[in-house]
Amino acid sequence: MTIPQQQRPPAELASEATPAAYGEGLPSPWYPGLQLPPPPRTSYLWPVLSALLVLSAVIAVGGGAATAWALRQNGRAPAAVAWVGVDVEAIDGVLHRRAQAVQRKDAAAWMADVDQSDPAFGKRQRQEFDNLAKLPFAQLEFERTPQSVVKMAAFLPSGAFEKYHAAVRIVPVTIRHRIEGVDSRPVATPWLAVFAYVGHRWVIAGDGAGKDLPTGEAGQPWDAAGPIAVVRNERVTAVISADAGPADGGQGLLELAMTGLQQVAAVKPGGWDGKVLLTAVADRRIFDTYFAESPDRVAQVAAIAVPYYSAVAEWSNRPAYATTRIVFNPSELSAARGELQHDLTHEFTHAAMGPVTGPYTPRWVVEGFAEYVAYKDGHFAAAGIRQALGDLAVTQFPDDKQFYEEPRNYVAGWLACRMIAERYTQDRLVAFYEAFQRLSEVDSAAREVLGVSRVQLEQQWREYVDVQRRG
Repeated sequence: MTIPQQQRPPAELASEATPAAYGEGLPSPWYPGLQLPPPPRTSYLWPVLSALLVLSAVIAVGGGAATAWALRQNGRAPAAVAWVGVDVEAIDGVLHRRAQAVQRKDAAAWMADVDQSDPAFGKRQRQEFDNLAKLPFAQLEFERTPQSVVKMAAFLPSGAFEKYHAAVRIVPVTIRHRIEGVDSRPVATPWLAVFAYVGHRWVIAGDGAGKDLPTGEAGQPWDAAGPIAVVRNERVTAVISADAGPADGGQGLLELAMTGLQQVAAVKPGGWDGKVLLTAVADRRIFDTYFAESPDRVAQVAAIAVPYYSAVAEWSNRPAYATTRIVFNPSELSAARGELQHDLTHEFTHAAMGPVTGPYTPRWVVEGFAEYVAYKDGHFAAAGIRQALGDLAVTQFPDDKQFYEEPRNYVAGWLACRMIAERYTQDRLVAFYEAFQRLSEVDSAAREVLGVSRVQLEQQWREYVDVQRRG
């Protein structure tokens, strides 16, 4: 699914479904007596990011050699911005040394550019270095990314202004990297670094804070509060917690992931790398980062599929799609094997379709296709389908705006995609999905790929659902 929930652009998570929205306590569609795994409780950020790409623009700070001086009134948030000289070359030097320290696994060099007056921050920085050093980077760069100083000042942590006497700056940084054996092109993730002038030099003194952080900030595997471990095979790199990970060291997770990738490849053999980075750490802050706008949704989502680009989406104008990362809700890692398999396959489908998913791809197509792949080749019992659909009215294809408000829309979308595959072939189903890269209406895509109108396609879907319900 994705987003089982799937998710929308940074500002609004769009795909969330209630935990056991359908399927819980229902007969398995394959074997009587077994349970149908809950719907794909996952999330996909694509729709939101795609919309954001259309609206975003780079706001450069003129001159570059300046920093925000946030003036506070009555101890509250910044009320104005003044200017204080800053050596951007010095800051760039810190960022360059930071990348070199990781590549050389030199902890001392990393910590040399960190203000350690706060023991807790110093400890976090040392843990971040240890985590970064364990990841198999083929490329790693920290690049200062010019943005509006006024906007960035809003992310200054409470107390930083007073502590550093205004000689403090929020610096937007793009962490450009490639994971060896996973990424074929550089991936950009954001970091809001707090730089302070201490001891006659600029050092890293903290991290930006706030609910409107760019997508992925503080949500990367190296941000985990505890030590991580990396397990991998030829197609999957999984990051787990070293001190609270699976008893088998993550090998079981790799096996399920490989099965999921094979299931996806059977339907969509080309068009993507077929390799993934999977984060499944115990530190739930990593997962919760993607739900800052809707924390109430976290418990409803098992995993999220997060699209990343050649530049940070919120800071750039139409960056190119690079890859999709999968992040698991740590509370779901103890789920039954069949449930995990379903969630992985569903999320990997989102990753495979990431390059061809856009703002016009209907949610019922995105989620229905992911369910189609996850449940492909099953033999479905009519009783199970009747119970899963309940009294859901199958009249028109689910609307995007209300899609995630009704978990059973996943079932409806799944049956629609399954009907298309059976009636028109699986290849046509894939082509129908891909058509939304160029077309914005279901009617146009249906006419071009399937040779029928939207009205006719909906009629075929309704008839198909009726047949499936009757058995």
